[in-house]
Amino acid sequence: MIDLSGKTALVTGGSRGIGRATALTLARAGSTVVVADRSDALRTDGASTSDLIRAAGGRAESLLLDVSSSAAVDAVFDDVAARHGIDILVNNAGVLSPGSVTETSDDAWRSLFSVNVDGTFFCMRAALRHMVPAGRGGKVINVASISGLRANPGFAGYCAAKGAMVNLTRQAGIDYAPHGINVNAVAPGFVETDMTAIYDAPIRRALEAQTPNGKWATAQQIADTILFLSCGLSDHLCGEVVAVDGGWLVGTPVVVERVTAAGGIA
Repeated sequence: MIDLSGKTALVTGGSRGIGRATALTLARAGSTVVVADRSDALRTDGASTSDLIRAAGGRAESLLLDVSSSAAVDAVFDDVAARHGIDILVNNAGVLSPGSVTETSDDAWRSLFSVNVDGTFFCMRAALRHMVPAGRGGKVINVASISGLRANPGFAGYCAAKGAMVNLTRQAGIDYAPHGINVNAVAPGFVETDMTAIYDAPIRRALEAQTPNGKWATAQQIADTILFLSCGLSDHLCGEVVAVDGGWLVGTPVVVERVTAAGGIA
């Protein structure tokens, strides 16, 4: 049983999908959770992520935050650090926009980088400024993507942005390991979220057929990996990128008849 009692976790983009599953999972493990994004704090229907955590007996709050604003990030992180401290940061806020190089507009490019890259950098910097002098270590988990590790046809800006996140994770991993701070990333493959609803049924079936285990991940499966990276079990991981993709990066299967050991076709 993973116990995060006494820890405070700040999760960006925690109103839905992977972010919500992660916030709920960290809360169940005992941490106080701060959900920081552009929508969760604005909900008044009792169904915000922090509402759900509190209803289950956990400790949580939702704060309004645009991660692409350096000043806003610093203000929110200073406030959280002063009231709770920051032990765990999950950089989950992200945007997805399709398009090849020639199909990607200036605005789409800037949006992909301002949220996925600038937001990750601003939040990491703000958290580390508190984690280092506090002297009690910490965990930073960046939610990257397998699109940051290999090409994904038709997603030039997204691949570039997630690739930048991957290398930023590696660099910060070695820079802050001497302080007992583990900076790692999770790289989801295709996951059941609102963001992947852009894929219609035929494309989805084709993508599932090309995934070695034949299915997409759930948001909970990504959250479980983030939980591992948030606890002491991952203390010796430094600058790693853990792909949770059903085997996609290991080797996308070619869908043809299976050749038997005897050389025949199965």
